[in-house]
Amino acid sequence: MSEAIARHGKQLVAIKKIESIDIRKTFILGPLLLVEGLFKQLGINTVLEDIQKRHPKIVFDFKAHIFSLVTCRFIRPGSKLKVYDQELDCLYPKMITKRIALHTLYRSITLLAQHKDQIEEGLYHQGRDLFNTQLDVVLYDLTTLRFESVRTDLGKLRQFGYSKEMRSDCTQVVLGLLVDTDGIPLGFEVYPGNTFEGKTLVDIVQKMRKKFQVRRFIFVADRGLFSEENLNCLRVEGSEFIVGMRLGGLKTRSEEFYDFSRYHEINDSLYVYETKHNNDRAIMGWSRSRYERDQKTRSDIIAKILKKLQGQKAKTESFISHKGWKRYIRLDGQSRPIFNQDALREDEKKDGFFGVITNVKDMSAESVIMQYKDLWKIEDAFGEIKGPSLRARPAFHWTDTRIVGHLCLCFLAYFCEAWLTKTLRSRGLALKSHSIEDKVIRSRPLTVTEAMKELCEVRAVPVQFGNDNTIWVHTDINGNAAKLLTAARIKLPPKILHH
Repeated sequence: MSEAIARHGKQLVAIKKIESIDIRKTFILGPLLLVEGLFKQLGINTVLEDIQKRHPKIVFDFKAHIFSLVTCRFIRPGSKLKVYDQELDCLYPKMITKRIALHTLYRSITLLAQHKDQIEEGLYHQGRDLFNTQLDVVLYDLTTLRFESVRTDLGKLRQFGYSKEMRSDCTQVVLGLLVDTDGIPLGFEVYPGNTFEGKTLVDIVQKMRKKFQVRRFIFVADRGLFSEENLNCLRVEGSEFIVGMRLGGLKTRSEEFYDFSRYHEINDSLYVYETKHNNDRAIMGWSRSRYERDQKTRSDIIAKILKKLQGQKAKTESFISHKGWKRYIRLDGQSRPIFNQDALREDEKKDGFFGVITNVKDMSAESVIMQYKDLWKIEDAFGEIKGPSLRARPAFHWTDTRIVGHLCLCFLAYFCEAWLTKTLRSRGLALKSHSIEDKVIRSRPLTVTEAMKELCEVRAVPVQFGNDNTIWVHTDINGNAAKLLTAARIKLPPKILHH
């Protein structure tokens, strides 16, 4: 009987305590823990602190502002105004400085732009020991970033030009990005939106040489940069190159390049033929994956053309004005559009073929091709920077300085993400998903984006006892959220965060 009374008494005490607990709101914690750890490990804190020392009159905490902006980029990317109005209040307040104002957020972006080169150099030198690699091969490509504006009079960068996003109604800038073969970004340059991509090469190579002490520089770029002028520029700079060739522009050798009997097998999916182009090595390749992609892309186009031709109101102008269609259309004796079978047969002979030109002498043809194929990593970088995870565009800044500062912020965020991606790949961490149909558990590589979704659900909770007694605790950290923090070598915090 006494034991029963004692248990009942304890229950009453517990109920009384629960009644005094007040939990009105939870705050995002997980991404703050991750970004805080990365800023320390990757040397970002050191770079930002050095910038603040150069501006002794600035009274706000520059590092804390950039930390907040990068964290919000991972949680729910948006404008600086949205961060100030909505996002900051959702973050665990013990890790966010109280002295953040809208004008200091914008001032922080301006500082990033002013110290862009210093940031890139600082992170490069911090990272050499961390990644334990000697920089030899550099991947380079360009993309366009649009603005929700048509004004071109507020600076030199925002201009109309050829848009890779097919948005001719918007002004844009051209973004050139450099990454290493692990996908880690090294630096970027911003050019006016009407810049021809081939014209960026001289500038980017000279800046690369100036910023980084590179023992051997092998520049890898896609065929958009293939021109004698650009290749000569690389030679003058003492650089080696692996650049995609525009086979369509070398019609005098097309019979040779597309003669499959000249190729030898590397493996079941890759065949190679090496020859000369002027004084450089020209390595032709045939890839099964590229062949299948070319076939699929064209079959989709042909299906749309044939469907439109079957319509009773198929107008010639609608085919001729369409860039992807006009090659497969010719006119009959009555000037009506009909399908061009000869063009189809001609293009089918070229499926799967590609070319690379290089002045690298001590690398096998297969190795050159593999280095060239690594360009998917920079395409992946553009996908992340421009896509829903970091959303560098559309951008809403007006001046050139703010535009560069905005891209510096996105560069820092992607620098963190790329390092995490490399870490997850090296550790072979997998995301497990349960299939209801097959009743099996499948595994696929864990991505930063997927893990970040779960990390955003890790919350800090203020638990108030009575009127003035508050402790902070966090929700459980498990699953992919725990995998991500562990992979980043970030120690999980104690259950009670602050009291």
